[in-house]
Amino acid sequence: MEKFKCVQCGHCCINLSDAYQTSVPDCDVSRWKYEKRYDILEWVDSFAGLNDIWISPKTHEPVDRCPWLRKLPNKDKYTCRIHETKPRHCRDFPKSKRHALDNGCRGFNTE
Repeated sequence: MEKFKCVQCGHCCINLSDAYQTSVPDCDVSRWKYEKRYDILEWVDSFAGLNDIWISPKTHEPVDRCPWLRKLPNKDKYTCRIHETKPRHCRDFPKSKRHALDNGCRGFNTE
């Protein structure tokens, strides 16, 4: 995408707008199984053909933000601990400049 650069603000992972999803397609679950990413899979509840994600393995309740997001020490920046295999929806965010702006993404210089 032209002129888009992630600034690691974490907004897309913290804000529960269109950027944050509560389910993933089978291809993400299959990839994590193939990669033996049981650390991720324990946060997935697959039932009746749905793959609900970010369900706490301790409480079995949905969490209110991505559990893989970490704030960098002494900085106003965040990092994804599963960046190399994050869900497809996360990888594809934002879909366009309009999509980014509508969701508060700061990855486009609007000056």
